[in-house]
Amino acid sequence: MQPRADLEAFFNPQSVAVLGRVNRESDAAGLLDPIRLRYGCEQVYLVHPAGGEVDGVTIYPSVLDIPGPVGLAIINIGAAAVPGAVEECGRKGIAYALVFTAGFSEIGPEGAALEKQLAETARRYGVRIFGPNTNTNAFERPPAVPNLRGGKIGLVTQSGHQGRPVVQGAFFGVGFSRWVPTGNEVDLEAADFIEYFAGDPETAVIAGYFEGFKDPAKLRKALGAAADAGKPVVALKIGSTSAGQRMASSHTGHLTGSDAVIDGLFAQYAVTRVRDLDELLDTSALFAKLPPKTGTRVGLYSISGGSGTLMAEVAEAAGIEVPTLTAATQEAMRELLPAYLTVSNPVDNGGSFLLTAQVSDRLRLLTLLADDPNVDVVVVGLTGAVGDMTDNLASDIRALADSLPVPLVATWNSYKTDEQGFRDLVASGVPLFRSFRGCFSALQAWGEYTRRAASFRHRQPSPMTVSPAVAEILSGEGILDAGRSRLLLEAFGIAVPGEAVTPTPEAAAFAADALGYPVVLKIASPDIPHKSDLGLVRVGISDAAAVCAVARELLTSATKQAPGARIEGVLVQQQVPEGVEMIVGVVSDPVLGAAITVGTGGIFAEVLRDVATRPLPLDRDDAREMVTGLRGYALLDGARGRPKGNVEALLDVIEGVALLATSAGGRLSELDLNPVVVTPEGAIAVDSLILLVTR
Repeated sequence: MQPRADLEAFFNPQSVAVLGRVNRESDAAGLLDPIRLRYGCEQVYLVHPAGGEVDGVTIYPSVLDIPGPVGLAIINIGAAAVPGAVEECGRKGIAYALVFTAGFSEIGPEGAALEKQLAETARRYGVRIFGPNTNTNAFERPPAVPNLRGGKIGLVTQSGHQGRPVVQGAFFGVGFSRWVPTGNEVDLEAADFIEYFAGDPETAVIAGYFEGFKDPAKLRKALGAAADAGKPVVALKIGSTSAGQRMASSHTGHLTGSDAVIDGLFAQYAVTRVRDLDELLDTSALFAKLPPKTGTRVGLYSISGGSGTLMAEVAEAAGIEVPTLTAATQEAMRELLPAYLTVSNPVDNGGSFLLTAQVSDRLRLLTLLADDPNVDVVVVGLTGAVGDMTDNLASDIRALADSLPVPLVATWNSYKTDEQGFRDLVASGVPLFRSFRGCFSALQAWGEYTRRAASFRHRQPSPMTVSPAVAEILSGEGILDAGRSRLLLEAFGIAVPGEAVTPTPEAAAFAADALGYPVVLKIASPDIPHKSDLGLVRVGISDAAAVCAVARELLTSATKQAPGARIEGVLVQQQVPEGVEMIVGVVSDPVLGAAITVGTGGIFAEVLRDVATRPLPLDRDDAREMVTGLRGYALLDGARGRPKGNVEALLDVIEGVALLATSAGGRLSELDLNPVVVTPEGAIAVDSLILLVTR
């Protein structure tokens, strides 16, 4: 894959015009050389309405007065003047404008209106906008890393300041290709630069700080490009808490969307989600430095039995395997270490070994651990700075980093970094962590990424051609009644029990006789979506007399509890056999659109919150992964002697709901099938709530 040519032109302008204040006390070199250095071009023009000259450098009143072509305009003027400046850039034929200026949608409605004006002006004149409310760090050369191990990270941030601590990971031996702070994204947005990095030969891993996404199709295209290129994407996406959502909205005007839907999208595209800036740097750096297809079975090595035990516990808590070393490895290690030290894994060298043993023996011990066939990665824990002891261990790591058959990873857990050992670890280029937790959570994320990346596929929406009757139902608005819900579900292959809506208790008894006992009675009203909450559902009714009595009671109770609600009568429904109650639904995310939710169902669905979500489009493998990943899957799989549920039938329901949502084309606002009863024989949607909206 080639890098995007349009963004290559943006990053490599042939000439630059800078619109803003001019330091008239400076000389020509002071004015022009820093700009030339930052943007990598010789031709620089300065623009200010006052015009004039400074030390022989012409100051142009407008970009329209510049005699030659301009590739990029840097705009740092008052917000109200920006749309007019962009119009002049368009008239001049300038293709790109970086708008440094703040004071747009991040400040409220007035700024949002100005931002809309800016966007319309840019589109009218064909100017691509980077920003506003951004800075020029996209053109900053990241710090060089001597003897860089692994690849470089391409960093995208929707907040300028959040990128700085990540890029400063260069002082820990982490390389960066470029850092792009996108600001308010009136035009060019994070997805554009994810796609750019996917094709950039200098970038091995894409990392980002995101507050929200604007164009779901563009985002999917970018994430798909990264997956196709085999480049991991590590994302810090805020908005998972109400506080985070409020801040995101006020900061750059982004919609955060539903956090569960974002997680589902990331799962589909093998995106690794992290929760803070330290984790973003640690995880991205590990991904950049590990060779492809590296496993996650760890060999642990330290100078203390306590450290080794803690490492093993933290590793296993993160889901990382700590295998027992082979007998041959342990026997060879016993030739170097006394019998009272542990060599099974973790390996404890006792500390003094690093002070008394020959360098060749020290290196041999680490090599034996790396050579063990059960080990994919060696993790060396330097828990505290202990002078010559940790200096020697770090020296061993530096000496072996290029020659071992498996990667070396190190932790330096001490805040004391003015040590030769710490400098050697940085110089070695091995993945370096400040904590065991950071190390093993990153390794766990690597294992999950490699699993998901191996099964990545592009998913395509496939709506069904519907009958006129179904099209008529889908053209409606509001909550569907029982009859239309049933027709719609059956049209998409979703099994429902036999049922009938009856106007009177006597009619209910007649319908129950026809359906067969036992039956379930429910009040039939589109205005009472959650009937069980009001006690308007009764199960296990076994004769006509009981049906009449219960139906009369339900009608009376519904009238009292929901005065004004439309009461269509009583729904008489076949009672399905006992099984595992699941919920299958559709939610509508404001950014990513329709998404399917699957979870443990019944009346406690909202309490248990055992759910999985994937945005459309999804496929059967998505559906299977959602179901098997639930805590409640054990019930479907026959836990505690229960009969196994028909999981394939449940997957059919999920696919049917996905097809319905796709075919509805945005008109399906909400759908709940709760419960879907899964038995050994099949899966039946017992109750439904379907809400349609006009597009």
